[in-house]
Amino acid sequence: MTRKLMLLVSMLILLVCLSSCTKRCRCQKFNQEIVYFSKEQVSAEGKTCNQMKFRPGMFTQYYSYCEWVYGD
Repeated sequence: MTRKLMLLVSMLILLVCLSSCTKRCRCQKFNQEIVYFSKEQVSAEGKTCNQMKFRPGMFTQYYSYCEWVYGD
């Protein structure tokens, strides 16, 4: 009985860990405004999160920095 209970608790913890947060690319503009990009949006542009600082058609940085964050 104890093994089944421990297995059930372990599976529930694993399920919560896998489904509770998402990975997003957070970019902050120079005026402190924050914009989020999904993993799909970043990969659709063929860039890494850090490369999202540069927008298409611009020769200078559009965002001050970009980093991966986990959250809702």
